[in-house]
Amino acid sequence: MEFKVRSYRFNPEIDDKPYYKEYIVQDFPGMTVLNALMKIKAETDGTLSFRRSCRSAICGSCAMKINGISKLACKTQVSSEIEKFGMIKSNPLFNMPVVRDLIVDQEIFFDKIKKIKPYLLGQRDNEEYHRFHVLREGEKIAQPVYHKSEFQNLTGNDDAPNCILCECCYSECGGVVGNKNYLGPAALAKLYRYSEDPRDNDKNGSRLVNGSQPEGIWDCIHCQACEEFCPKGISPVKAITKLHEKAIKNSITFSKGAKHIISIAKSIGETGRLDEVKVAADTGGIAGLINDLPMAFGAGLKGKIPPIRLKLIKDMDDIRLAYKELDLEEK
Repeated sequence: MEFKVRSYRFNPEIDDKPYYKEYIVQDFPGMTVLNALMKIKAETDGTLSFRRSCRSAICGSCAMKINGISKLACKTQVSSEIEKFGMIKSNPLFNMPVVRDLIVDQEIFFDKIKKIKPYLLGQRDNEEYHRFHVLREGEKIAQPVYHKSEFQNLTGNDDAPNCILCECCYSECGGVVGNKNYLGPAALAKLYRYSEDPRDNDKNGSRLVNGSQPEGIWDCIHCQACEEFCPKGISPVKAITKLHEKAIKNSITFSKGAKHIISIAKSIGETGRLDEVKVAADTGGIAGLINDLPMAFGAGLKGKIPPIRLKLIKDMDDIRLAYKELDLEEK
């Protein structure tokens, strides 16, 4: 069976603007999109450029947009794409500059990974490091043995260490679309992974402090795209949510995002209702209230005017009990 491949093409050295070029490819059983692109490059057009390496969904090199979705070309079957879309349309990943054709400049992505320090800090001064790795005098040489619970602690969560840095989550991230400086899901998932590792010696919480800066953990818009499109089944958004919880528990609350959450929890804990004016003031101060005036004015025109004084809801005792159970009464 023959099928059509419509590929994004752009060589900045000779092209004024991007364009698409179509190829006809002969299918074979089990053919992947990467197989098809390699066939085009070998037999039809040697100038078509794309990254690839392992062909086993391990290295992440061949990530690209396939029919509008960020995927690994080596893992994506041609047959299923043709059945659904009638053709193969290939584009470079989003949120990164295009170098040539389907190849993107990865520097911005890896610079953000570097910012979260993806390695153990000062591990040789850490008691956990010695417990797992350092032999004391008279001990026999042996590999460390981890219990399941310890292994889960070492990895931060069950999924984060499976990241292959393919950039699919970064390509689909709505937070990056809105703010190019946002660290992105892959970097923040790794931040959580290392912040939970008992071998790490980050005693002053520098990871969480740095992660709580603008463009960090509180800039996630919770669109869930990172979880939906990760080819390895990782959920960065869950890791980011846990970073929120951990930051607040460790009193790292200088960011607007943390102040916003704390104010909401306090408002509901006191009245069972959301005091929007007070939350806005607690989050952004006077400047924040002034910035919110146009939105408040628009809401007022629609008939949404917050009450001056909130009344307790009827089931306030249930709210207080829930807060007590969750140990939130002081937050």
